Amino acid sequence: MASREVGIALLGVGIVGGAVARTITEQGDVIEARTGIRLVVRRALARSRERVVQAGLPPEVATTEIEEVVGDERVDVVVEAMGGEEPAATYLRRSLEAGKHVVTANKEALAKNFAELAAAARASGRALLFEASVGGGIPLMASLRQILADNRVTRIRGIVNGTTNYILTQMAERRTAYAEALREAQRLGYAEPDPTADVEGYDAAYKLAILASLAAGRHIRPEQVDRTGITGVTPEQVAEARARGGAIKLIAGAELDGEEWRLRVAPEFVPGDHLLAHVRLNFNAVEITGDRVGPVVLYGQGAGPLPTASAIVSDILDAARFGAALTPHIVPQMSRT
Repeated sequence: MASREVGIALLGVGIVGGAVARTITEQGDVIEARTGIRLVVRRALARSRERVVQAGLPPEVATTEIEEVVGDERVDVVVEAMGGEEPAATYLRRSLEAGKHVVTANKEALAKNFAELAAAARASGRALLFEASVGGGIPLMASLRQILADNRVTRIRGIVNGTTNYILTQMAERRTAYAEALREAQRLGYAEPDPTADVEGYDAAYKLAILASLAAGRHIRPEQVDRTGITGVTPEQVAEARARGGAIKLIAGAELDGEEWRLRVAPEFVPGDHLLAHVRLNFNAVEITGDRVGPVVLYGQGAGPLPTASAIVSDILDAARFGAALTPHIVPQMSRT
């Protein structure tokens, strides 16, 4: 059977976008052999042509204009890897309106504009996929979708930020000072040059809002999350937690109380007999509790370009194979409350 070409546009070719480009280039033959789909990068939106070339892409795919992306009939799937709310959210919406499937790892743009983007996906009959937005390489959205098929989710609890987990692990196990652990996380690519979103809990709040929105079937906004970061965690607190046989972790939790969701991101002491106490370095773990299935735990790398790129490429292939048929299952009809 002949392979089918699927045209890709990358919005951003930084750490994550570059990893996606290299995955498509390096794994292209394997992907084609397994799926019958040949992924071809047709456009790459970047500040400079040099960035595109550094990502291993031909210079002629480089562009600085979103119009050249949304107006290119050879582009089937737009992959947004820019980060930040704007212009990413606008570009996502415009891509959907132009009839492109959309894949994003952007938890901020999605968390703040979930209802609007969901409506755009439904109106255009295109897929909006975001597996990489929470949990890095963990198949979290696919698992949550399966659980939601016949369960009412009543509780979500876990470690969803690999940067802060790496920092807290280094502080506990190596007695590393916070500043030194942060620098190491930045060197490894787990933390951005400006780490505020991670260490102050914003990133975890965005991710929790996405998960809670899917569970609730309505748009739960990040500002509804009670948020505290890790910058106030002291070496003494970390040492005391370790002496008690547990650990301090940045825990993201959402619990259904009647018909309302209570959402919180904060450092907590986790007893040593709980599996979350043993989640180390950049790994994430999320426990989802359904009223029929009970607790389900998912674990894996939650930060780093390669795990994130793996989830993105999986979404690209799902969009190419199943397209808009996925939309009702992944993006429920969502109210804007």
